[in-house]
Order: sequence, then structure tokens, then C-alpha cells
Amino acid sequence: MKDDIGVSNSFSVLLNIAGLGLSIKSSVPFRCFKDFSFYEKFIVNEFPEISCFLTHRIGVPNLYLNTATETFTTQNWLLQTTTDKKILIVGPQQKNKLVDNVAVFNSDYSQGILYQKHIYEIFRRFIDQFLFINILSRRKGFLFHASGVIYQNKGLCFAGVSGSGKSTLLSLWRREVPEDALLNDDRVALRRIKRRWLIFGTPWYGESKVATNKSARLNTIFFIRHADKTFLKPISVNQALAKLGVLALLPLWDKSSVKQVLSSFEMLVKEVPMYEFGFRPDKTAVETIKELLC
Repeated sequence: MKDDIGVSNSFSVLLNIAGLGLSIKSSVPFRCFKDFSFYEKFIVNEFPEISCFLTHRIGVPNLYLNTATETFTTQNWLLQTTTDKKILIVGPQQKNKLVDNVAVFNSDYSQGILYQKHIYEIFRRFIDQFLFINILSRRKGFLFHASGVIYQNKGLCFAGVSGSGKSTLLSLWRREVPEDALLNDDRVALRRIKRRWLIFGTPWYGESKVATNKSARLNTIFFIRHADKTFLKPISVNQALAKLGVLALLPLWDKSSVKQVLSSFEMLVKEVPMYEFGFRPDKTAVETIKELLC
């Protein structure tokens, strides 16, 4: 993608998220952005292969999108597709007013320009997650509503909707593992690399504010809920596929990418054990998992 704005990019940062390299260049010092601290644990000095190159610019372009062939709209953002671009307009849509954030990507999301009306956050709302949802779908992966723990080099994934106990389980495991073995309390990334599944911490934490740039081989997925008595129950392939579809962050704006993620689901359910896990918020929850892993 041609960068035709003509502003010097004096500052740069390289992030490693879910084993994917993200390069960002800006004319603004990154310490000026209010969300910069979210990504500090994910900063690296070098990375073997960059998945996406981003340029940050102050000033929102006046985009005329009459050539758009597809549109996907939510309450807070709008995606329009042209012949060679993906244009993400962020913020509630108001007639006759310029939006304050626009991200313009090439067709495979390997390059992009972030336009911002004011210096506030590098990634307003969920631009970063939108980007990684797209990139991961092309690399046998996806973002997942789950917390993650590394125990004895095994990656444990506790998946569930809001209020199901993701943060509670992480607080119980905090007594059992080092702090950096707690991957995330709300959203992890799962990827199949070299015929094995890995679980990654991401910057997008929940109320417990747990986020670590670590990864491990994925050992088990537990679909969790609060219960009067702690129990584990294996689930069928069809049950697992249904739960994955609910809890994964799917690229619903792109049919081909959705098909790729669904294909990843089919491999995942065959290769990684999955259980329903009802638990009480006490030591029985951790001990039950330990017994399973023995």
C-alpha cells in the first residue's frame, strides 16, 4: 500500500502478539498514547517475519467510498471493501460529520494506515483485535473468549462467556504457578503451528488485568461454568464445535475467512481434548484439573 501522506515516521515499535509480528511507525512518540502500556509486554526488538506493517497518521482523510462493493456495519464501526482495500471506519456514524478514526488496509491485511483525528490511543476501540482476527484466520488461528494458564509446560484454556468464571479460575491458579504463567483472563489466541496447537497470551485482558506474552502447547480446553459441585465431563465433537462457534471471535465480515476458521475448528476438536467443567471457586477446581493431567 502506498503511503502518500508525506509525514516523517520518526518513531517505530515492533510487537509480537500470538506469534505474529506487527510493525508500527508514527510521527508521534508512542508514550503519548493512552493505551501504550497495554502493549509494553509484547514489544520485541526483532522478529523473523512481520505479518503486518502499519503507519500511524494524525488527520482523518476525506474518503469517498462510492466504489465500495461490500459493507459490514455494527453499532460502533463500519467496514467497506473496495477492489484493493479494506476501510474500517470507527465510531458511531453521524451524517455530515467526519469520523475520528479510520484504518485503511490492503486486501490481505499485511499493510495498513491508521488515521486519527487526535492523539489519543494507538488503537481506538477494537481496531487491533479486528486486525488480528483477520490475520489469525489466514494462519489457522483465532481469538477466543477464554483465560489461559501454563501448568507444568501444558497450556490450559478455560473458555466461557462473561461471568462464567474465567477470572475466578485464574485467581485460583495464581497460587500454583508463576505470575507469567497466567496468560490472560479474558481473551487468548489459539493457533495450529507445525501440526500442533498452541495457546498464546494477548494484550486484551479483562477485569483482572492479566496479560502475558507467553505461549505453550495447548493441552486441554475446558468450557467452564459455575456449579454447586466441581465436575469434569467429556463433550462430543458436535458439542465442542457449537461451543467454539459461540466463543471464538469470528471474522463475520469475510465469508472466506470464516470458512478458514471453521476448518481450524474441525482440526482442533480432533486433536485437543475438551471438557465441560463445572466448578466451585475453591481448591477443588484446581485439584480436579491436576488429577486429570496426571
